[in-house]
Amino acid sequence: MPGNIPDEIWLFRIVHIDNLPFLLERGMFASTHPDKDPDYVFIGDTKLTEQRRHYPIPLEGRGHIGEYVAFYFGHLSPMLYNIHTGYRGIVQRPQSDIVYICCTLGTIEAANCNYLFTDGHAKQRITQFYKDKSDLEQVDWDIVYQKYWRNDEEDRDRMRRKQAELLVKGHVPVSCIDRLVVFDDESKHAVSPILEKLGLNLDIYVNPKGKFYY
Repeated sequence: MPGNIPDEIWLFRIVHIDNLPFLLERGMFASTHPDKDPDYVFIGDTKLTEQRRHYPIPLEGRGHIGEYVAFYFGHLSPMLYNIHTGYRGIVQRPQSDIVYICCTLGTIEAANCNYLFTDGHAKQRITQFYKDKSDLEQVDWDIVYQKYWRNDEEDRDRMRRKQAELLVKGHVPVSCIDRLVVFDDESKHAVSPILEKLGLNLDIYVNPKGKFYY
């Protein structure tokens, strides 16, 4: 069931390390945006992503999921697990290639970004969409932070709720990025020169408390 809303709401987006030079210079773009990275290295479920591009948001005038940049409210997503293991036919990649882009809802709002959010995976039929910040209480804040999210006899809806999303229309500017999280020190050494070249003063955290990677 939904828990208490955190005082500070963090947002997490996982990307391939090769995408950093573009997105740290120009920001993050929705998959249907004309200014998106033409060389974007895709790491997710190709079939699901294509379905999301055209999946209508059940709120008047809000368009399709493909028009939004998606973030999770929690880390250790099922998608990262699938990327790590190659489960369900997803291209298997080392976790050292995967970087977390971390923002807060506060910075998204400060940038006047148009956003909405869900109480679970956005492509699931029973998932509810919201645009009023007061409805953040509908997110299951206990499960989004949990490491173990598999459905079982006691809870057959756990995995959907774990994947609650915040969706930002069109573009997320670089100013919204608060920090980066990487898998290991080698990954940090690969990312640091990118920040230096762009003159960005962003902290890079290596798998804090061992809670961001499988």
